[in-house]
Amino acid sequence: MQAAVAVCIGGSLLAAFFPTFVRELRLSKVSEASRELQRIHLSASAYFATPHLVDGEMLRRCLPEPAGPTPAEPTVDARDADFAAEGVERDGWRAMGFEIADPIRYSYTMTPASTGCDLRSPSGTYLLTYRAEGDLDGDGERSLFERRDHALEDEDILEPTGILFVRDRTE
Repeated sequence: MQAAVAVCIGGSLLAAFFPTFVRELRLSKVSEASRELQRIHLSASAYFATPHLVDGEMLRRCLPEPAGPTPAEPTVDARDADFAAEGVERDGWRAMGFEIADPIRYSYTMTPASTGCDLRSPSGTYLLTYRAEGDLDGDGERSLFERRDHALEDEDILEPTGILFVRDRTE
């Protein structure tokens, strides 16, 4: 009798908390994308605000070459990715000193509207687009997280344009 009561109580607790556990697990996977896009923004902002020696002249408001996708494909299981590895698709990451130490599930891309220095973003435009694409359940359908930055007028500051765009958060 006591065993039946213990099984009933255990089953009830499992039924009540298992959906919450699964939801929290999925949300923790989704939070990676917004967290890392914020870190890319901070790296790009620091690069933009730092003077760079170009043809013997110190210039500001610079952006590196595009970077990514890194890794080339998103994965269901988190894995390490080397953002500083050799390759044209990684030049921008290396220039900004951007790296992700923890294993990741998403593929990240940074695309400047233009590269070089003394860059401006006229009203209504943006200078950078950051993307995270994921396939958390391995079905081939990808979720997309995207944010854009513009330069504040006559300041060496990148600021987010609009809100974080999300399509198919958990696909």
